Amino acid sequence: MGCRLRMILAALCLCSLSASAGTNLQLYYDFGSEGTACQNQRINRVTTTLELFYPDPWGSTFAFVDLDFAVNKKDWHESPFMAYTEIARCLNFWQSTAAKDLSIQVEYNGGFGIYAHPEGTMGYHISHAALAGLNYCLHTPDYKNVFNLELLYKYIADAYNGNGLDNKVPLQFTFVWGCDDFCTAPGLRFSGFLDIWGQNTADGQSFVMISEPQLWYNIGRWFRCPNLNIGTEIEFSYNFTGHGFMCNPCLGIKWDF
Repeated sequence: MGCRLRMILAALCLCSLSASAGTNLQLYYDFGSEGTACQNQRINRVTTTLELFYPDPWGSTFAFVDLDFAVNKKDWHESPFMAYTEIARCLNFWQSTAAKDLSIQVEYNGGFGIYAHPEGTMGYHISHAALAGLNYCLHTPDYKNVFNLELLYKYIADAYNGNGLDNKVPLQFTFVWGCDDFCTAPGLRFSGFLDIWGQNTADGQSFVMISEPQLWYNIGRWFRCPNLNIGTEIEFSYNFTGHGFMCNPCLGIKWDF
């Protein structure tokens, strides 16, 4: 099965979960940053993100899948060129106790992509990662406002050492936030995440950071279409797709199902 077909099937599999509460579809134009990115980084690209969050009596499930598409016509033959997914399950059987805000979390991350090469189209993988740890979440009953902290053990397969066991700092810290009517502005939402983890890389670094703050405005509220949002995302990273700091500004639209 070809890489592009597998990417599309991965997206369709996650689409089958879209009947769950809290599903949204995001479409971004990523202006990009040349920086010191690795060969799969495109200066300009379009990214689609299908995201869901579903709480239940036993905890909650969060998942998303990203597909990156080429913008330049010369690259269309190898588009989409990257697929990446995360799925996290929080277990909480004690929601009626004083410890209701603390959960046990398990998570999986992984993906793959393709890129142009003089010898033809080549592929690469984003190493499987398995995570487990604690999740502390404060939120309003409708989850419109969320403050979430996670401390997770992170095992990265094939992290430049064959098995990931000699990772110097095998931990990930995650902060997730969401706030409706930000700065008392009706329809304005400020959300995003910050991930910091340890990882062995080709040149021996053991510290990686990525953060993606988002600002959305519910423009559809003005013409009876409350599902439609416009906004921006700025991707900040350090040692993520290359060595050093990168900043990728994006413009996007979001549809809340």
